[in-house]
Amino acid sequence: MTDTNEYRTIPCYELEQFPIIGVYKELLAGKRKALPAGTWEKDENVIILVRYVLEVQLGLSREQIPKINKKIIGEQKLWGVLNRFKSPRRLIEFVYPNQYNEFDFYRVPVDYWGNVENIRKRLEWYLEKEGIKIEEIPQKVNRYVLVEWGFSNPLKRYGYSPFRLMNALYPGRFKETDFKKIPQGYATNREFLKEQFMDMLRMEKIQFEDVPKKVTQQMLIKHRFSAVLKHHRNSPLEFIQCLFPDQFSLDDFHTKPNGYWKDIKNVRQAIIDLIEREGVAEQDVPRFMTKQRLMAEGLTGLLHEYHGSPIEIIEAVFPGKYDVTEFQRVPNQHWHSPQNRVQALRTFCAKRGIGREELPRLNRAYFRKHFPRFISMVDRHYDSKFYRWIMESFPEYTFQPEEFNLLVGIDGQLCDSKEELEIHNFLIRAVVDGKVEREGCRFVNQEYDEVYIPDWVIEQNGRKWIVEYFGLYGSTRYKWYAEKAGRKMQFYHSLADYTLIVIMPDDFREKGFQRIVSLLISKGVQLHVHCSYCY
Repeated sequence: MTDTNEYRTIPCYELEQFPIIGVYKELLAGKRKALPAGTWEKDENVIILVRYVLEVQLGLSREQIPKINKKIIGEQKLWGVLNRFKSPRRLIEFVYPNQYNEFDFYRVPVDYWGNVENIRKRLEWYLEKEGIKIEEIPQKVNRYVLVEWGFSNPLKRYGYSPFRLMNALYPGRFKETDFKKIPQGYATNREFLKEQFMDMLRMEKIQFEDVPKKVTQQMLIKHRFSAVLKHHRNSPLEFIQCLFPDQFSLDDFHTKPNGYWKDIKNVRQAIIDLIEREGVAEQDVPRFMTKQRLMAEGLTGLLHEYHGSPIEIIEAVFPGKYDVTEFQRVPNQHWHSPQNRVQALRTFCAKRGIGREELPRLNRAYFRKHFPRFISMVDRHYDSKFYRWIMESFPEYTFQPEEFNLLVGIDGQLCDSKEELEIHNFLIRAVVDGKVEREGCRFVNQEYDEVYIPDWVIEQNGRKWIVEYFGLYGSTRYKWYAEKAGRKMQFYHSLADYTLIVIMPDDFREKGFQRIVSLLISKGVQLHVHCSYCY
């Protein structure tokens, strides 16, 4: 290779083939005190080493790479490269040319924030990126968003007030009350609140006498009264009576007296009246009864009594009549409970008369056709393995591996494909005095709410390795596969107690497992490398 761009485009998992990586590993292991003289003068060494450290060793995403600092570079023993490039920013721009702009980096030049035009230019770049119009700034850009975008310094210059900052950038364009977080004291200023309330009525085209029936908590929140509502126990009734005392009686409001919704008779009557009034068919009740519908009907108090869940309300009124999967949405965290996942599949099968012999046919293709909502749940909580969900849900049945088209390794452990079976049997034979466990661990990536089940975990001499085979990497059949693979690799790299070993399709296809042997040994796994089955 002579063109340095070639070093920038090769897949990150192929970087270990270059000799300079072996030299760098010796440095990390303490076998040498420094990299060879002249290492950083060669462009290809800079690209290979920096890419290896950032993409493989640290597992950084594209967005995280420009955020590195000198401390990170020093921790990875790459101080020498800064003698050439002077700053992390110049280094990243060399290794990844034309991939980042000034807004992707944390650090900006000295006095950058003192120039209002710089602030405006940077802000409008983020607005365009997020699809936000300038007139939408008060609704969509708050203090937390600005900090996330890297505007801590200019915020500090304007007293941490988004309004003051925007007023400096766009003089006279916004009012303080346009912003979600209005200035301190407004929430108790009755005259100001009356003015805002009447503006809301004009915008919503509501007559004053219709206020008790038509002004809901949802509407008040929409018009920025959420902070005010907190002063009135989140009660529209109390807020309205505070603004307009003696104008309305309790009977004028949908809101009911304390304890009213604790009586199931009142709950049942309200729900049945709503169903009959709207002419909802019996089978359509779960999809009709949404949180938005109940709030629009002035039944916010009823929702609060049942933890904001229409499902709980319907279950109380019609116990056992409807299954959770019949509703438009399930409660937050619902699928995090194994009992809920098991009950969902058992109920689904019972209602459709699916028996023991048909269970193994419930795969991704089946649910894509008959109930797609289950697919994302299985992807998240069973790492896309439907047979695991079925086995967990029906412990009374004994299933044979071949029923799910699974293959059995030489040690009795199950594999999903012929390629995984070959790799598995190789690991069982080749690993010296260690334990090789197939799909025996579960990890939860909280950031993406995904469960990962490693293909293999190797334990040997007090160390642990995760071995993951990305058999569909590069395939056009599943567009989401590469993205999830990237999230997996980044997550596994973050586990302090494990070392990740990635096997790609090309690694597997290399004759005689030589590439896989090289990968395992480079990560410190001891193998019977001279046995005939290794080559």
